[in-house]
Amino acid sequence: MRHPDFVVVAGWAVFNGFLAGLLGVYGEMPLALWTFGSAAAFMLLVALAVLVSSRRSPAGSLHYRLPVGGAAAALPAALAAGLAGLALVYGLWLLALAVPLAGVSVAIGLRRVATKGQHT
Repeated sequence: MRHPDFVVVAGWAVFNGFLAGLLGVYGEMPLALWTFGSAAAFMLLVALAVLVSSRRSPAGSLHYRLPVGGAAAALPAALAAGLAGLALVYGLWLLALAVPLAGVSVAIGLRRVATKGQHT
């Protein structure tokens, strides 16, 4: 994919346009339709600006390095801890999401430790 940043913003705009269409199907007030539709149109303009910017700037072609060591496991671990905490309030069914996410975090951490000397 040549311009993934454009695809993300344009996808967001198209999804907002779809939601505005759903508001029209369900007979929402014209003010809500105009508000949602204008937000979708504005996002489409932002997507075009992102496309122009990514074509003119060489920064769009930079390759970023992934986190090293156990840092890649931090986000899934934090999400798992947050879900486990929310399970105390909203019910133990959230543990069905937290436990596999914690397992993914451990697997990422172990994989990174096993390949510590290698560049991935």
